[in-house]
Amino acid sequence: MHLALVACSTAVLLRLPETVAERRPLSTVRPQRPGVPPRVRPVFGPAATASFVGFALFGVFTAVSPAFLAEYLDVTDHAVSGLIVALAFFSSTGGQLAAGRAGTARALPLGCAGLLAGLALLAGALHWDLLSLVVLSAVTGGFGQGLAFRGALSAVSGASPPDRRAAVISTLFVVAYLGISVPVIGVGVLTGPMGLEGAGLVFIACMGVLVVAATGYLLRPPVPAGT
Repeated sequence: MHLALVACSTAVLLRLPETVAERRPLSTVRPQRPGVPPRVRPVFGPAATASFVGFALFGVFTAVSPAFLAEYLDVTDHAVSGLIVALAFFSSTGGQLAAGRAGTARALPLGCAGLLAGLALLAGALHWDLLSLVVLSAVTGGFGQGLAFRGALSAVSGASPPDRRAAVISTLFVVAYLGISVPVIGVGVLTGPMGLEGAGLVFIACMGVLVVAATGYLLRPPVPAGT
């Protein structure tokens, strides 16, 4: 199935028009280390934080939701747990498509709001053991993740110098993939002494603090020039 999807994607990509107007010799391409220039850091901070939280939410859904569904909701059908995970990813695709219409300035804060709502719904699902809240969390959090991540990519790409853009975007992806792996390991470590529900609530609290901090930074009044 993966190979078939890759083949379909390749066929579509081959038909897409080239967007690069000026081609350069391949000899000018050099690997770059991930890095963030000082002028990009004010934009990169909240963008990377939102990306980290969004991917962390995905990591929890893919790694933990089947166990939660089976242990607390008696849902042992793998098709159901797979569908819930798929809903999060499909919702993320919808959020990324919507980000183009919302614009970079609004996509990132709106995505953070969606992530916060998704985390709150997930907390309610853990506390009250409700399947409906798990589904709503997957849809809402996934949509917020798509909005936030595309907004983050657009923001850091637009703020980066052309010769450093690849390094900055690579750094953003490093942060995002740390988000999809490290918090899940933390949830696994806490599950032993606290149980899955307690570990999940600690995760939600930590991610909530991060996304609220990022949202507060994005919504702060602009600093007047020369101050």
